[in-house]
Amino acid sequence: MLKRSARLVFRILLFLGQAALIVFVTLVLAGAFAARQRADLEPWHTKELLSEFRAGDEIHTLEEYLQTEDRVFQELESKIVTNVSMGEAEELNRFARSSRSFPVKQGVNWNRTQFLSPDVLRGGVLMLHGMTDSPYSLRHFEELFRQRGYYVLNLRMPGHGTIPAELARVDWRDWSAAVRIGAADVQSRLDPQQPFYILGYSNGGSLALEYTLDSLNDTALRIPDHLFLISPMLGVSGLARFGRIYYWLGKLEFFHKSRWLDIYPEFDPHKYNSFPMNGPRQSLALTSRVNKQIRSLANSGGLSIMPPVLTFQSLVDATVITNDIMTRLYERLPANGSELVLFDVNRAGVLEFFVGPQHDAFLKRLVEQAPRDYAVTLITNEENGSGIVGAKSRRAHSSAIEYQELGYKWPENLYSLSHVALPFPPDDQIYGYAPVPGPADFPQLGRAQMVGESGAMIFPSSLFTRVRSNPFHGYMEHRMIESIE
Repeated sequence: MLKRSARLVFRILLFLGQAALIVFVTLVLAGAFAARQRADLEPWHTKELLSEFRAGDEIHTLEEYLQTEDRVFQELESKIVTNVSMGEAEELNRFARSSRSFPVKQGVNWNRTQFLSPDVLRGGVLMLHGMTDSPYSLRHFEELFRQRGYYVLNLRMPGHGTIPAELARVDWRDWSAAVRIGAADVQSRLDPQQPFYILGYSNGGSLALEYTLDSLNDTALRIPDHLFLISPMLGVSGLARFGRIYYWLGKLEFFHKSRWLDIYPEFDPHKYNSFPMNGPRQSLALTSRVNKQIRSLANSGGLSIMPPVLTFQSLVDATVITNDIMTRLYERLPANGSELVLFDVNRAGVLEFFVGPQHDAFLKRLVEQAPRDYAVTLITNEENGSGIVGAKSRRAHSSAIEYQELGYKWPENLYSLSHVALPFPPDDQIYGYAPVPGPADFPQLGRAQMVGESGAMIFPSSLFTRVRSNPFHGYMEHRMIESIE
């Protein structure tokens, strides 16, 4: 009797497993067939720039890295730019020289590595942009540090700033190797007593952590004196795991578009609109490594010499998992002066009632937990429900909440920040929502508010409903200055 029951249970489990496998394969194939209906691939989705830096290259200095970058952009010119027609259809094509979206304006290409030297050197900072981005995304912090005596290296990551096809080929180890070259360059310009900082945004935040965690065990790498992270990528959605499947399925010619999550016109001068499946695939590999490093060092006591970390993060973020920043990083840090700054949603008027319950649950847990080894600051509405915001802070090892007026206010109709908004001030010439005085060099994408019927455009409405700049950018600058001063 017992044997018959065991066989029955085994058959049921086998049947359920087979059924689950059939459903899974059906869903994957349905997605692959749906991908065949996407827009046609353009040369910037298919060409290869063979000069791009790879982790195995015999390149060890920034000078050599920049020489490689020169060759990459020469390839971009010869393979893509010179072959793009300059007709009316290309008015907002970043690869058409006459286009308003062409990235080179007034002799500066913000898609390339930038470096600034101060009159009197006090220290150095390495800046690492996010995935699909370019050094432009951190340009507003460059002058902030330079004016205060810091050498700034705003490094272009391999696969970025050129064509989306390069993001389909890159490996996270290419980024990691580039970071080490950049860090070595900044350190070479400093005396031992001068501070060395890293500022990382999104995927660049993961890379900043990966380098720093390695430096705790490697005497050849200088440990940064402070980390500044903006929306760091420590947890990614389950889509990243599916990305690996579609990445390999896309190697079949019949399903070649499956290698792309999005295929859109490239009208943004400094950020890819098209997104290959290799992007989330590499993010998953990088974040998995970083989380493994954190766990290992926390268990061994190696995090005891971790430098302070100041992180800015929106409570709601469709790209990274906010909760993972707290649970995977901050709750394992030593008492070293670290702080997590969260930008709440706009709770003025009736907007508060439409906030997802999971966000409020996380916020309640974060604010009400027992004293912890790090400080927490919440940028949120005043108690009277107005759009004016202030800072509610709990210092490390304290339960007391301190309030500070900031002089900022939520813009009308803006209910939250977004992952892509934090690095940009409202008056950014491309992503800002405030009018820019004088003639515009670039299309001001941050002011494009499109209202109409869904499905009418060839790209999703989310490209023009997601806020792209941060009304509290000045607060971030103030806090960074406060840290380095």
